[in-house]
Amino acid sequence: MTIPAARVAPAILALLVLTAGCASASSPTGAGGPASASAAPTSAGADRATPEPATSASAAPESGAAWRPVAALSQDRLAAALLPDADLPVGSTAETPATAPTASGTDRAAEAAAQRHPECAPVLSAMFERPAGSVRRWYVTGNNVLANRTLIDLAGLPEGASRERFEALRAAVTGGGCTGLRLDNGKGGVQLTVEPVSWPGLDVPVVGFRVLTPTGAVTSTGGFTRVYLYAAVGDNRVQFLTADDTAHAPALRPDLVNLQVQRLLATAGGAVATPATPATPATPTTTN
Repeated sequence: MTIPAARVAPAILALLVLTAGCASASSPTGAGGPASASAAPTSAGADRATPEPATSASAAPESGAAWRPVAALSQDRLAAALLPDADLPVGSTAETPATAPTASGTDRAAEAAAQRHPECAPVLSAMFERPAGSVRRWYVTGNNVLANRTLIDLAGLPEGASRERFEALRAAVTGGGCTGLRLDNGKGGVQLTVEPVSWPGLDVPVVGFRVLTPTGAVTSTGGFTRVYLYAAVGDNRVQFLTADDTAHAPALRPDLVNLQVQRLLATAGGAVATPATPATPATPTTTN
């Protein structure tokens, strides 16, 4: 596993361990990223000026528009596609982009979980993998606390890997193949529940899901929830993540999601992909 830079957030697995073993934390840490030590988490719905999309545990995620023949972008172009401060929703700020890894590392707990739960391997890949050359940034939409923080991660996956992984993830989430799994946290394991999240309206293929843990809420009882959205622009994907106490009903902000997807589309304009044989999905990996 690659050692993170000083400003790079802790691994998501570390948070899974934390939320499984602790009922509270004086300085909460978001799924993969730190929150301000002085900020107190808000009540459900606070600092959210934009309505969230409807979610349903039984609704199938929208697949979005037809696949676009867009080639994988270079790391420089992916970095240019990240939303700048000037284009953020009112009241939002962006943190310094994280240093991209030079190579993907293997997370042993995720790899072991994929072996035990092969039907959930695409979900684990989405949660834990960070491809080499990807770029990511945290966006704070309000107070610097968990519910107001969104991680945006852009990556280019050449040779058909993006479509292959998208279809595998959609099948795992929408077809009921992956409804839950157990992840080793060094203390007997933590049970994760996987539910689809519907996200209509984007002009690209999308699949959304949330992962719930029953214990370890930061400021309230009822567990911890992470919400993910995977949107594909040809051989490029943008993945969103937000997380908070389940009682706070964490959800991604449509305005932030829509702006980022549109910017990636604009950046990718003219990058036409050539037909390629779909690649075999990689083993779940992580670096942060």
